[in-house]
Amino acid sequence: MKIFYVLLSCVVSSQLFANESLQDAFVNGEVKALARYGTQHRDTNYHVLQDAPSFTPTNAIQSYSALGGYLGYQTAPFFGLSLGATLYTSHPLGNNADDRKGLGGLDESKGGQDAYSVLGEAFIEYQKDKHFLKIGRQEIADYKFVSLSNIRMTPFTHEGIIYENSSLDKLKLHFGYLTGQKDRNSEAFQGMIRSARVNVGSGENTNIRGEYNPSNYDSYGNYSGASKDMPLFGLSYKYSDGTVDIWNYFVGDFVNTIYCYADYNFSPTEGMDLSFAGQYASQYSIGQEIAGTVDTWFYGLKAQARLEEGLLFFVAYNEVSYNENSYDGGTLFVRWGTPKMFNSFQVQDSELAGTRSLGMGVQFDLGTLGIADSTVIRFRYANYNMPDKLWMRDASQDRSESTFDLRYAFSKDSGFGIFTQLDGLSLQLRVAYDNFKTDYNIPEYQKTHGYNAYSVTSDFVDARLYLDYVF
Repeated sequence: MKIFYVLLSCVVSSQLFANESLQDAFVNGEVKALARYGTQHRDTNYHVLQDAPSFTPTNAIQSYSALGGYLGYQTAPFFGLSLGATLYTSHPLGNNADDRKGLGGLDESKGGQDAYSVLGEAFIEYQKDKHFLKIGRQEIADYKFVSLSNIRMTPFTHEGIIYENSSLDKLKLHFGYLTGQKDRNSEAFQGMIRSARVNVGSGENTNIRGEYNPSNYDSYGNYSGASKDMPLFGLSYKYSDGTVDIWNYFVGDFVNTIYCYADYNFSPTEGMDLSFAGQYASQYSIGQEIAGTVDTWFYGLKAQARLEEGLLFFVAYNEVSYNENSYDGGTLFVRWGTPKMFNSFQVQDSELAGTRSLGMGVQFDLGTLGIADSTVIRFRYANYNMPDKLWMRDASQDRSESTFDLRYAFSKDSGFGIFTQLDGLSLQLRVAYDNFKTDYNIPEYQKTHGYNAYSVTSDFVDARLYLDYVF
């Protein structure tokens, strides 16, 4: 943040003799604000192993109920320069028991569920012609592996510098240097390794594979070493029938991530749009002192059909590498934004080692269809085939997820999506049912690998409700 305050001082001091124009920039700025009521409930059953029938299942309830949002202001441009800041906050509303936590709606750093407020944005922005520069704490809407991930009370925000250049026709270049990230329910910005939630693991079942420096971790196994930054680069090319994206994210002594995406769109008949998309990412370790060896990848394929009458269908496949010599068997680091896998749904994010997922869904704009104004609904289903052979060190339970989303806009009749940011009042209901297969020979698995697994997860429902007012 030091660079932000230095630049702010330079901007203000250089305009001492242009007070009227500078005053106009502040007077004519824009306010952004969101008031949100959010609640979420997840009741997970943990069952003991098959060879211990005398024990009863235990429930782990996770839930929150909160009122919060954000309030921000950005000045009007002054010779291309503007200043901005945004305060984010969330406060308990109703019953938020201390033993019900883990969903990210309230501050859990002190062992309970507490209110938090944080200056998540404080930036200088410069925009002129084909150049865009932003320095400080800021929202980064979609830099693929880096994004807002605004699925709780407040989003991720990041600290650093981004520069975008669109001088070349149809091509935009993205450059960034990020020094920190604010988690959704945190008051503090952390370096890019802590933000990735690197953890040693427990007992013989360690996440880290290969050499690493144990002094980098606290007594709970979480990374506590030196903060590391993330230089990044992105290339986005848009042409008449689709897009191509290539991104690279580098965190020294930790991991490098390459992400590629492409889609192709066409209309075979009037009133129908088809789209085919592919994605690929590779992560590999940069040195081994932080998280040992990282050597993994994933790819995805997706086909989508959209009808002008308000119907959208999709089917998608994702596969993640299984590599027992990589961190957590090949699990990907995706905690800098919304996971980009096509089959990252409400609870399941598809990033776990060896996941092979097949998903499908349909979305109805009921206003466009003339059934119910102001309403969009979506149904999705995915099956997640996990590595589960006895010889596999990083075996997991197979699972499936069925989701239902409903979005109602009080100020718009039709033509919007599930996650579209809408002015005025809107309501969003999300329900997911997660089914876990529990018919594994876990005692034999324990015997083979030499460490204890104490429980398996049973089915649960994850329900979320958001009432937003954007003004």
